[in-house]
Amino acid sequence: MGKWREFKLKTRALYKKIMLPVGSFIGKLGLMPNVITIISGVFAIATAVMYALQGHLVSFNYWWVLGFTLMVITGFIDVIDGSVARATNKTTKFGKVLDPVMDRFAEFCFLLGIAIGKYTYEPLSSTFTNILPVGAICMFSFAGIVFASYARARGESVAPITVESVGIMERREKLILLYLGNILYIWWEVALIFAIAVVGLLSFITTIQRMFYIRKALKSVEENNQTTTTKEEGKETIKKQDKGK
Repeated sequence: MGKWREFKLKTRALYKKIMLPVGSFIGKLGLMPNVITIISGVFAIATAVMYALQGHLVSFNYWWVLGFTLMVITGFIDVIDGSVARATNKTTKFGKVLDPVMDRFAEFCFLLGIAIGKYTYEPLSSTFTNILPVGAICMFSFAGIVFASYARARGESVAPITVESVGIMERREKLILLYLGNILYIWWEVALIFAIAVVGLLSFITTIQRMFYIRKALKSVEENNQTTTTKEEGKETIKKQDKGK
């Protein structure tokens, strides 16, 4: 996992560098990073509505296409806010909290829309969706996403460690899988639900990976603190001995 994490960190650094001019351009338009983040939340709600209408208004059978389009726009807006913040030096602590919260909100909206929409058609009657309702699969996926996110948040809150890029399923990987599921849905109707299930499974695996990483990192921090304390106690002892002389 070490080499994979190193690769992800390098690609993320390169990506941030590439997006910096874009963030600088948008920043000159006067848009604040947090405002952009909130706008992505509005698009996420619209995404949920489009996906939810699939199968309910039979006069138009391509609501999911509109949902997918809005989902891509939401994802793009989501990456813009961070680029604008870095380019304009307007990175704030509140923004660092707002951004991941809106990420989870966007994922919730997407999965809620899928759960409400009718995505169990005749071609799916012989698949696993006949046994597990689409709503249950969406709930499973969102639970995995939340657990992975919470593991990182708690790990970084209890000690000075970073869990960035730890695990096989982060936001970029989730988006790639979900985009792929939407595209393949044109030819294979189970593809979208299958992609959601895979995202959930890999998110749970990511949670486990992060827990092991956090445990190891915390142990290292505790050992370093203990070593520092021992050295300080040794220095105090030497000072007392020198005073005694």
